[in-house]
Amino acid sequence: MLKRFKNSKIIRSNNAWVELIRTYLVGAFNLVLGLTISFTFQFYILTFISFPLRTYLTNIFGFSIGVVVSYFISRKIIFQLPIFKGSFKEFVSFTFINLINLFGPILIWFLINLINNSYQSDEMWFLVFTVLINGIILPIKYLLYKFFVFKDSL
Repeated sequence: MLKRFKNSKIIRSNNAWVELIRTYLVGAFNLVLGLTISFTFQFYILTFISFPLRTYLTNIFGFSIGVVVSYFISRKIIFQLPIFKGSFKEFVSFTFINLINLFGPILIWFLINLINNSYQSDEMWFLVFTVLINGIILPIKYLLYKFFVFKDSL
């Protein structure tokens, strides 16, 4: 069964649509990791800091941890490249592209705070908005990865 899965079209193909599907699978993993990190910082670790600063710091810590994990997973799973053979320049480009994941949510949370600041202190709304924000950003990042970050390795 595992051998069949490893040889499936989703795993082996380098078709752009299949890569996009793998991007969403990796994105789902990264989202769960990011939500776990964000939730932990937002509601357990940074509780001594008031809102909205706590939400902004939560996004910064989540970004810092997530970008490193995401780089290696993206190389291996999305683009099927050797996990440790990327260049420093590639990692810097990847990090720069991922600033979308840092500043996009911070900007959106700033706007949400202007409308209703209770959303970021409510656990359910915090999760809902975080999932929506990241789901919208993901296809944009895939295109930037493919045509700017990993183009020399592909």
